[in-house]
Amino acid sequence: MNVLKAFNKILGYISGALICISALVMLYDVFTRYILKSPSLYASYIAAFLMLGAVFLGTAYALQAGGHVNVEIFIDKAKPLPRKILITIGYLLSMVFVFFLSRASLTFAIRAFENQWRAQGNFPIPSVILYGVMFLGTLLLFITLVFSIVHLWKNKQKEGEA
Repeated sequence: MNVLKAFNKILGYISGALICISALVMLYDVFTRYILKSPSLYASYIAAFLMLGAVFLGTAYALQAGGHVNVEIFIDKAKPLPRKILITIGYLLSMVFVFFLSRASLTFAIRAFENQWRAQGNFPIPSVILYGVMFLGTLLLFITLVFSIVHLWKNKQKEGEA
């Protein structure tokens, strides 16, 4: 579990760096477009690919750090056991979605590799890279969801916690 946490944390920092680089690329695009009057052909594509990487590589860390958006209207009012059950149901539903997304990402990565697909647009990088990042991110998210459920049920509720 500690290895997974450390790996997710590293990918979380990489995700943050990708977002910063994406912002710098878009700043460059704004500069060349409006100051130099010569728009970049690649900047928006590079920024989009960087954001894709940031999202998929950072989701497991966001879950681990409690950074995912969720609605806690019922969970906050529930007693400890029903709360654990509701959280587990949420994790299980997420796991179903992530499983199918991961499977589709792997399928497309294999097809992209076999057929040598390239991304469309002005910056045609190999699609296997994009789908590979998606697969890695969803796989790590799935594993993190499994460990989150185990951690939830393994740890006893502290006295005084609702």
